[in-house]
Amino acid sequence: MAEPHESGSYLKATLESQPAELTRLLADDSAARAATRLRGCSRIFLAGTGTSFHGAVAGQFILRSAGLEAWAVRAFEFATYPPALRPDDGLILLSHRGSKRFSRDSLSRFAKDSQHWIAITGEGSAMEGDGVVHTVIQEKSPVHTASHTAAMLRIAQVAAALGSPSWESQLADLPRMVEHAVDLGSSVATQVSQTEFRPVTHFVGGGPARATAYEGALKLREASHVSAEAHDVEGILHGPLVSIQPGNVVVLVVQPGPSRERMREVETALREIGATVMSFASPSDLDEVLAPIVNVVPLQWLAYHVSRKQGVDADSFRRDEPTYAAAQSKFTL
Repeated sequence: MAEPHESGSYLKATLESQPAELTRLLADDSAARAATRLRGCSRIFLAGTGTSFHGAVAGQFILRSAGLEAWAVRAFEFATYPPALRPDDGLILLSHRGSKRFSRDSLSRFAKDSQHWIAITGEGSAMEGDGVVHTVIQEKSPVHTASHTAAMLRIAQVAAALGSPSWESQLADLPRMVEHAVDLGSSVATQVSQTEFRPVTHFVGGGPARATAYEGALKLREASHVSAEAHDVEGILHGPLVSIQPGNVVVLVVQPGPSRERMREVETALREIGATVMSFASPSDLDEVLAPIVNVVPLQWLAYHVSRKQGVDADSFRRDEPTYAAAQSKFTL
């Protein structure tokens, strides 16, 4: 007999588990120990797919703030259109389950010639070896949440071990900040009940918040099957703005840093059009590069509550619909 399941309950439970999971990871030094594999690297590439790529984008800013040269690359491109690698390059591979084709190809090709790699992956992952750093147990929902915030925290732990970032003392406070973001669930639900998210919802962020905007759009698509687009703060002004109609929802990921003033200008332009603007502010004293670990949580709630409003099971990934099940059978992830 199939396990009884309330729509989206796996997503909701995992979302709510994030403060405890981050507290657990902060007490674990495996990331710091693995970081020795990257010591002395002139460049560090971060590779991943989907949510893991968004973690890589956030991670490049975290590593740069610790004085390291870091670049996020999609796993497909790293495996099939690789950069010209040097002997002292390093790789951080992000993969929730460790089973995705191009993530595994990226790691196996790099590891043939170098030991300067770390794989950040979930417990029970298909990846193994001295460079593997674990995050959380495998999530039941395909809409990944805790594995994403955990992966970004792991990157921060690596950065702190390799450098002396000014934000290092803030790591201990992240579980409390994430718990506060989790507590915003009912507030997000109220906003969702008053808002129409069709036909397209837009997300905007700049710098590290660009990764959060990407992730917010992906979570909304995955959980509620609503069309969504993500934009960097400057890019939206160079064309996409003219496609936004009065009443379209635009979610702004606003946080401290050089992007804030440009985000204000974007908001002013959007309100002039008549767009419905939503924003979930992060704590003002949190360093910009760590803010994606906190800022993504309200967007996870947004995806969950929109799925409930639409009558969609956020945990289904449309595998229960014959057309989409057939479509997903045509390729291997």
